[in-house]
Amino acid sequence: MNNLSILRNTLRVFGIAFILIIPMMKLDPLGGWAWSPGQWEYEMMIQGVYMTLGVMMIIASKEPVQHYMFVWFVVWSSIVHGGIMAYQAIIDDHEMGHFLGDIPALFILAILAGYTLRKEQAKH
Repeated sequence: MNNLSILRNTLRVFGIAFILIIPMMKLDPLGGWAWSPGQWEYEMMIQGVYMTLGVMMIIASKEPVQHYMFVWFVVWSSIVHGGIMAYQAIIDDHEMGHFLGDIPALFILAILAGYTLRKEQAKH
């Protein structure tokens, strides 16, 4: 599998996961996707943002190098979001389950998308 294939598949897989954020938050036995206590206003907002991001990631997966600014947004916003969540989970013992859910998912997304996009951009 080459870098472009990995980049495309990363955007597709995580895009689908982001679209499925509602069931992932609702069916969360380890506390790795939903924060407690549940707050419907926050949940609705984050679900709307992530579902939209997921759709756009799938669209960008067809030609990710052409959509490089969007992909870099996905990379850097995932690093920032994951870092903030990691800090919050460290200071709140009740949220440690996020180290088994959304925190590593965001960092994995950022690493895979960032590394493979950088390799593809270096070719051009």
